[in-house]
Amino acid sequence: MNENKFHSIMASFFHDYIRLKNNLGYKYTSAKSILKNLDRFLFEKEIKEPTITRELCEEWILRRPHEAGKTYNERVTVLIGFARYMGDIGQSCFIPRSPRAKVRGFVAHIFTEDELNRFFNSCDNLILESLKKNSVIIFLPVLFRLLYGTGVRITEALLLKDRDVHLDENYLLVRDTKSRKDKIVPISQSLSDVCKEYRRYREMLPVKTDTEYFFLSLSGKACKKQTIIYRWFRTILQEAGIPHKGKHLGPRVHDFRHTFSVHSLVKMNGQGYDMYCSLPILSTYLGHGSIAATNNYVQLCESMYPELVKKIGMESLNVYPKLLDHETD
Repeated sequence: MNENKFHSIMASFFHDYIRLKNNLGYKYTSAKSILKNLDRFLFEKEIKEPTITRELCEEWILRRPHEAGKTYNERVTVLIGFARYMGDIGQSCFIPRSPRAKVRGFVAHIFTEDELNRFFNSCDNLILESLKKNSVIIFLPVLFRLLYGTGVRITEALLLKDRDVHLDENYLLVRDTKSRKDKIVPISQSLSDVCKEYRRYREMLPVKTDTEYFFLSLSGKACKKQTIIYRWFRTILQEAGIPHKGKHLGPRVHDFRHTFSVHSLVKMNGQGYDMYCSLPILSTYLGHGSIAATNNYVQLCESMYPELVKKIGMESLNVYPKLLDHETD
C-alpha cells in the first residue's frame, strides 16, 4: 500500500478536506498523518459507504495503551474537524465529543537575573575543542540574547532573513510565525549593538552559502536543526551551574520566551501599568490568539512575585487554566 495515498471509500473526501485546509493557510502536516491512519482503519474494515458511523468512530477513538494525552487529544480533534466538514457538504458522519484526556502540565523555568548573567557569561566563553567548520558557536551569544530580549520562538529566530534585521532602526521583521502572520518586533539598543557586532564577525567568514539568513555557522550555512542548539544549550547550562532536571522538566530553550514574558509584566508593573492592562500589550507583542494564553504568565508571577500579584486579587488568577505542555505559545 502506498503510504502517500488514501485508499478507503473516503479517499476523495480526505483529499478535498486537506486541500481546503491548505487553501486556508494551514500546513496540516501532523493532521494529515492522522487522517491517513483513519483511512487505513476504514480500508481494513472494508467500509463500502462514504460515512463514519458511531460504532466505527468509537472504535477508532478508543484510547490506546500508553497513548499520551496530547496525542489522543489531537487524534480525536482531527476526527471531529473532518466529521463536521462531512456534515457541511451533506454527508452523514458521526461527530464525537471533544476529548477530555488530561494533558501533563509543566512548570516553566523562569530564569533569575543571576542565572541569566551566568548563562550569558558561560555562552560568551565557549571554546571549540576541535575545529568544526559547521559549528554554530559564532552566533550562540547573540541568538540566546535575542530569544530572551525579544521573546521570539527558536524557529522564528533561526529563520530570520538578513534583510529583515534592521539594526539602525532597532527592529526585526519576523515572518511565517506560528499564527501565520508577519510581525514587527522592536529590540533594545543593547541587543542591537550585540547583533551589529555579530554581523561584523559574520562578514569575515571566508564562505557564505546561505547569505539570505541572519544566523550562519562557521561554514557559512544556515542552521536548520534545532537539536544542535538544544545540545549547546545543555552544555551552557552545565557550565553556568544551572541544573537541568530532565526531559520536559527544564530548563528548556523555550523558557527564554516565558522568562521574557514574566519579566515584561513585572517591568510594566514597575512603570505603573495595571497587570491586566499590560496583558493585551504583551499578548499582541507575543502574537497570541487570545488573552487567555498570555494570562498564564500571571500564574507564573504568582509564585515568583507574590507582592506584585497581591495587587491584582488572587481570585483573578484562576480565570483561565494553568499553563499546559501544549500551550507553548
